[in-house]
Amino acid sequence: MAEQPRGTRAPDPETWFRRYVPRPKAAARVVCFGPAGGSPAFYRDWARAAPSEVEVLSAVLPGRESRVSEPPLTSMTALADTATAALVPWLDRPTVLFGHSMGASLAFEVTRRLEARPGPRPTALFVSARPSPRRLREFPSPVADYDDEAIVAYLRERGGTPDALLDDPDVRELILPPCRADFQVIGGYAPDLDRPRIDTPLRVLLGALDRGVPVSDGSRWEEVAARFRGTRVFAGGHFYLLDDPPWVLDHVLRALRSETAAARAPRSAPPPGAPLGTPRPTGPIGSGKGSEAVRTQARAHHERRIALTGEPLNTAAALSATSHEDHVLYEDRGAVGWAEGAHARVTVHPDRTVLALRGPGRDADAAGASTVFPTDGGVLRTLDRALAAVPVRNWRAYGWAAFELSYPLHGLPPVPGDAPLAHLVVPDREVRLDAGTALLRCLDPDELDALERRVRAAAALGGAIGGTARVTVDIEQHGADAYRASVAAAVREIRAARLTKVILSRTVPVTSPVDLPATYVEGRRGNDPARSFLLRLGGWEAAGFSPEIVTRVTGDDRVVTAQPLAGTRALEGDPEADHDRRAELYRDAKEVFEHAMSVRLAAEELHRVCSAESVTVDDFMSVKERGSVQHLASRLSGTLAPGRTAWDAVGALFPAVTASGIPKAEGCALIRRSEPGPRGLYSGAVLTVDADGTIDAALVLRSVYRHEGRTWLRAGAGVVADSTPERELEETREKLRSVSGFLVPAADAPSGGARGARDLDEQSAALTG
Repeated sequence: MAEQPRGTRAPDPETWFRRYVPRPKAAARVVCFGPAGGSPAFYRDWARAAPSEVEVLSAVLPGRESRVSEPPLTSMTALADTATAALVPWLDRPTVLFGHSMGASLAFEVTRRLEARPGPRPTALFVSARPSPRRLREFPSPVADYDDEAIVAYLRERGGTPDALLDDPDVRELILPPCRADFQVIGGYAPDLDRPRIDTPLRVLLGALDRGVPVSDGSRWEEVAARFRGTRVFAGGHFYLLDDPPWVLDHVLRALRSETAAARAPRSAPPPGAPLGTPRPTGPIGSGKGSEAVRTQARAHHERRIALTGEPLNTAAALSATSHEDHVLYEDRGAVGWAEGAHARVTVHPDRTVLALRGPGRDADAAGASTVFPTDGGVLRTLDRALAAVPVRNWRAYGWAAFELSYPLHGLPPVPGDAPLAHLVVPDREVRLDAGTALLRCLDPDELDALERRVRAAAALGGAIGGTARVTVDIEQHGADAYRASVAAAVREIRAARLTKVILSRTVPVTSPVDLPATYVEGRRGNDPARSFLLRLGGWEAAGFSPEIVTRVTGDDRVVTAQPLAGTRALEGDPEADHDRRAELYRDAKEVFEHAMSVRLAAEELHRVCSAESVTVDDFMSVKERGSVQHLASRLSGTLAPGRTAWDAVGALFPAVTASGIPKAEGCALIRRSEPGPRGLYSGAVLTVDADGTIDAALVLRSVYRHEGRTWLRAGAGVVADSTPERELEETREKLRSVSGFLVPAADAPSGGARGARDLDEQSAALTG
């Protein structure tokens, strides 16, 4: 196929971009580039749905629709060069570029060219359903060699083109020519990774089920974007935006508004002559009385991505089993983050938050700068200030928040002593794993090789983590009488109208040594949690299978999600009996009432921090199976109101209503009076926090805990006016079985039979560096 002659005449802007709904007076534009073989009509519905102040343009490539008589272009260079020249006249007002699949690469290359020439630039760039430039270099596409049958098979597999059209020979003859040309473009495209990063704000959109673009690859776009705004994952596959177009378009329009507003505000710039991405010096860290201000250059993690055949969860558990430093494993439905060491450590106390920075060298205990932030304006605002002062770019913090963090949030007196309410670290080393790859991140570039050796050894050894032997615990009767009595007392308080609901818990000791990494692996196999975790941090060790999140806040679009679970029945593996119990859940007035109250309170809490019109109940009272139990479950969401932060959302929703009570202050106070001693991690949160404002917080339930030489399990039940002590006791048993059946004895425990951390150390010294 012949390339269109270049340099003969300028491309026609009106020919290159179709306006399905012309709006010449629009205040802003969205210019869209489609997938391989796609027509401009791919974005026709967007043009009709956009508000009157936004005009949507759809690119018309040579060789299709009104340009069918023109020879198609078969190289990215030719496409990007001519598209750039045609686009310039349309950049007379704020303009967002949006590209899907092949169109994402084309939009990215057009942005590069616009930034390399004088004149207007895009306000923002969206790349959708497209591997990062680094991944395209690592895994070149073979589609340039596809024949027609292979092209059709590829289109069927990706979706987006109805089978009826692909089955019609006449229609196929219309579809195939532009596909052949575009597949030549895709197959011949090798992004230049040595060019400067683009300065246009860039956002990545992906489909959760897109097999061609792993979700973890989204963050790698940051390698080519100085102002990377993060990744948003939507339900669906490669053509997720056809399944729910209003949500995608709304996301784009919100970003257009925010970037337009940001462009009008002054933005600090690096010193003249500094290369793109040069770290800027931070301001003084903290202002605690008597402490010296610390001024330092912001560091960045050095990254390496490797192919990996091991199962991500087992690999991360093997790393934990042989780690000699603080570490956190955090899993979100198959995507695993593993962090080790503490370059920065943030501990929250009722009256202060302390930021401690690692000193020079590789010694885990090396002394460094320590800064105290007095608690003014609230504990979470102070925590936010401390994290913002961490001199690392694009950090991710891992950590936990104790249940007792709820006391200052709800005006209750603190627990005596000085135990931290929350403990987070920005790690020295981090590994992000998904199926087939691992992203390694080290602050010290000299540690990358050693970390790669450890990860590869862990992947090879991960299958050995676990075991068939079990530690037995008394979940049936230990503390049963005391628990019945506390439930009966709580029912009396509820009937006296002092509160509406409270979650009371009981503790069951584990008296034999337990291998926590092996227990985590076995328990994760036997549970289907919303999140899972394995940690040793700040004196606590825990392995858990969280049935729900406290909240998730996304940094790019400020969406807050809550997921209350309330109402429980056993799940024992007998399909007929489990089905009957599920039906009973829906019929049980007490369980339905308890769940409805929880949803109502969660909605009220979201209204405190979100724009009122944005708060919705996305899923009401479905059933979620979580290990040994099934729950009534709902999902709510909202968008943070102007002036509100992600930590405001955490403060509004913490502790989870399903682990505290209604009202929360009264529930927390009754818990404190009824239970012996602080809860600690139980019903608090394990969380990750990203520098862009994203927070993901898992509710700490269904876990095994180790602290100050003791190991135990803990579970609770929601008590309302119609509760009976015996039924609530039985509910704690049902929940405890999610963990009690998976306790693997440590290698030197009397019951034996498990392969513990000591054996793993002996078998693979590479795991520890």
